[in-house]
Amino acid sequence: MTTHALAVVESMRYGDQLAKGAAAVQSPVPNRPIYHITHIDNLRGILARGGLFSDNTAALNNLTSTDIGMPGIKQRRRTTAVDCGPGGTPADYVPFYFGYRSPMLLSIHSGRVPTYQQGQEPVIYIVSSLAAVRNSGASAVFTEGNAGATFVDFHADDPEMCEKTIDWSLMMEKWWHDIPTDPNRASRRQAEYLVHKSFPVHLISAIVTNNESRATEAHNLLQESGVSIPVMVYPKWYY
Repeated sequence: MTTHALAVVESMRYGDQLAKGAAAVQSPVPNRPIYHITHIDNLRGILARGGLFSDNTAALNNLTSTDIGMPGIKQRRRTTAVDCGPGGTPADYVPFYFGYRSPMLLSIHSGRVPTYQQGQEPVIYIVSSLAAVRNSGASAVFTEGNAGATFVDFHADDPEMCEKTIDWSLMMEKWWHDIPTDPNRASRRQAEYLVHKSFPVHLISAIVTNNESRATEAHNLLQESGVSIPVMVYPKWYY
């Protein structure tokens, strides 16, 4: 494991330190963690294929065992134009959030996804960092809100611009609901980092689960696949 990956994993052991960018790199811009959520049923396939793939690729090749996404939003993501970077649509990218306990996870937990009703318990986090992606040379863009929203701004990945644009203090808040003095909190909490086409397994820093049972399941899948990724149990990342 690289020094960078070890630093990210070590910071995860201290919970919120990871969200505060404890794993710093030699850069004027702090390193930041990024979070992808998926059902644990999908982990075997992710490991077998060597990574995550965009929604368009996954749909075309039937790669998703259990889909936790909101159908209407997923459809908009297939038609919304990304007007920077590699272009295409959000469905051509692997999506990550800048914070845990996302509004999407709350929708899952609350049973508001019509095509998925298993709740948040089987959902796992696939964790990486901005530095890992940038150092790999992968192409990425970021948004200031949900990439499937009717109105959203896309930006080609630029470390300094991303650092100035994303509301990092909000990403570390337990709750993110809109309030009268700030009616766009929920939208900003849904900002995304989108990695073009695919995201390789070797960029994953850790897998986080809600409980020990799911951690054991993830660990066993990793062993079967011959892949070494730390598995952490961190219920604070859930509702």
